[in-house]
Amino acid sequence: MPRLRLLLLEDAPEDAELALAALAEAGYVCETELADSGPAFERAFHAGRYDVVIADYHLHGYTGLDALAHVRRADALLPFILLSGALGEERAVDALRSGATDFVLKDNLLRLAGVVSRALEEVRLRRQHLATQQALELSERRYRAIVEDQSELIIRMQPDSTANFVNGAYCRYFGYHPDQILGRPVLESMSLQNREALRRNLASVSPQAPTYERESLVRDASGVERWMHWSGRGIFDGRGALAEIQAVGRDVTDLRGAMGELGAARERLQQLSRRLLEVQESERKSLARELHDDIGQALTALKLNLEALQRGRHSAAFGERVREALETTQHTLERVRQLSLSLRPLQLDDLGLAAALRSHLDRQATLAGFAPHLEVENVPGRLTAEVETACFRVAQEAVNNIVRHARAQNVWLRLAVDSDRLVLAVRDDGIGFDVEAAQRRAALGASLGVVSMGERVALADGTLRIESAPGAGTIVLASFPAAGVG
Repeated sequence: MPRLRLLLLEDAPEDAELALAALAEAGYVCETELADSGPAFERAFHAGRYDVVIADYHLHGYTGLDALAHVRRADALLPFILLSGALGEERAVDALRSGATDFVLKDNLLRLAGVVSRALEEVRLRRQHLATQQALELSERRYRAIVEDQSELIIRMQPDSTANFVNGAYCRYFGYHPDQILGRPVLESMSLQNREALRRNLASVSPQAPTYERESLVRDASGVERWMHWSGRGIFDGRGALAEIQAVGRDVTDLRGAMGELGAARERLQQLSRRLLEVQESERKSLARELHDDIGQALTALKLNLEALQRGRHSAAFGERVREALETTQHTLERVRQLSLSLRPLQLDDLGLAAALRSHLDRQATLAGFAPHLEVENVPGRLTAEVETACFRVAQEAVNNIVRHARAQNVWLRLAVDSDRLVLAVRDDGIGFDVEAAQRRAALGASLGVVSMGERVALADGTLRIESAPGAGTIVLASFPAAGVG
């Protein structure tokens, strides 16, 4: 049962009892303070806290309107209900205009409980609305305090670009007073290029895509051109219609300069890396030629001389020593040839990429015991030296990793031109590995194979992807642009 703290102004005890009985009949449990005069009423009002005030309209030397005025000076929302034996329409209207919540005729007290209930609900809603409004005002004050302290430029505008708010940083940056901006379309103060860009931004904002980003060239208060990065966000009403846009601007002139310098430094680093690889390949080529043309020829001559000696001697012991020397020489020749091929296969320079890959795959298959499968499709006889070298080194590293780690039975190598791109695929049916873990180890310097492949492909403007999982084999995919194909 609802409890009610009631202040009742009534100088007729029987009328007071009837009013309280009507409330009790409706289920109210009243804690009532009864006052029968103006002074008693005012003392009781200041001494207590009440949910509702009910006052008789006519008292000796005091009226319900006097009580109403006294209450409203202290509390604008407290429910105040007038009771009267006969209250004309004009007086009733005056009472409501003066702040009375409602009035009830004494010959119709059955209405009293309903009037009290509605008055309590109304004041609850009004207090809730007031609290919400106060919270919003406090939030707005906090928001203004925050944005005024920001170094970023902040502006809020209507969908037609009319400015509603600018912070101090915005005004200082452009040298404007707020009165020169607020209430005016931002578009009017922009260059034609920036105006069109902002129009496109505003047109693109929707509940599904509420933000936009753009950079524009502006002039600051001193007239110097500066780059500004704008981050805008749309604010929508309950129906989803765009109500306002807030944009935050940051001067990125220095950042763009630093990024330009960083890009130039990155380009220099790539050029140095490319030059380093070129020098490395040149040295490998020179060493391979030297091993083949000098050491290899010398050992060949030695072999021929030993064969001649063998034919001119009949001693069994001498012949055995010569045979061992020949075997050693043959083994040395084979090792020199393998070393030459490992450094840089001569087929790559003399016969092209496909022949070099076929030779390397067959040689590694013989050593490791896996079955090689080579497929070459639509590949021209010669490619650019940069692409041939990068492609061969990726295949070489991939196959060498298979030999060292994969325990594969089959290795498939495919080289093809697809949509004007050269595609290299190296696949095995080995034990596989965790790609992410391997990349983390490579980043820590534990292994440079993956890093080297990535760098080579990147320098040739290609892409590299490695797919693997424990027990699922491995696929290495490298792709190079059409410029290296023609």
